[in-house]
Amino acid sequence: MAPARTGGQVPSTKASPRGADDGHRLALVLGASAWLVQPLYVVAELVAAARSSAPYSLLDQTISDLGATTCTSIDYPYGAVEVCSPLHALVNGSFIVFGLLLAVGAVLLRRFLPRPRLAAASTVAWVVAGLSSVATGLVPVDRDLDLHSVAALPSLVAMPIALLLLAGCLRRMAPGLGTATAVVGLASLAGSVVFLVTATSPELGGVWERLGFWPSYLWLPVVALVLLRRARASRG
Repeated sequence: MAPARTGGQVPSTKASPRGADDGHRLALVLGASAWLVQPLYVVAELVAAARSSAPYSLLDQTISDLGATTCTSIDYPYGAVEVCSPLHALVNGSFIVFGLLLAVGAVLLRRFLPRPRLAAASTVAWVVAGLSSVATGLVPVDRDLDLHSVAALPSLVAMPIALLLLAGCLRRMAPGLGTATAVVGLASLAGSVVFLVTATSPELGGVWERLGFWPSYLWLPVVALVLLRRARASRG
């Protein structure tokens, strides 16, 4: 006996894979976009440095001096430093915005990386770095030097670690990119270590701190572009 017909329609199961594919693609585009814009952080920092009312040295002074919200003197272990940054809102806002984008991009792009365990570890490190950057922007150096330093430290440590873990993920998928990412990560690690070791010295602090931070901001767009191109090639 034939089953009775009903007026309703049976939902198609073909829509689900297409919807999943669309979500997959959206995650890739949004995650890659979050990483592609990271160099704008460096641009914001350089613009703020150029507009500093007090003498500012990219070689010797910390990035945090550009986020000071008042014209004052910061009592560092090696002595007082005069700061006056009219574009402090740009710097602190960049800490927050690009920190959030860094973390969100890592979470969205995790599924596109091979070696799931390394990918997960790298994602955690990027999220730690991003949230640390957000906290740094919320506590400017002239408001509370000690709390600001505590907020900034995790990102200085997590960024080179995240790069090295990311390099491990990429070596199977794209050996050349993985090797290059490892070199960038080692440079970042060297900058972070030297900056922390020489934190009581007034000389070249800006160089070492930027060597710790900038490689991530400048290299992640390269990784994002490769992931986008590989995804397009796999679709055909």
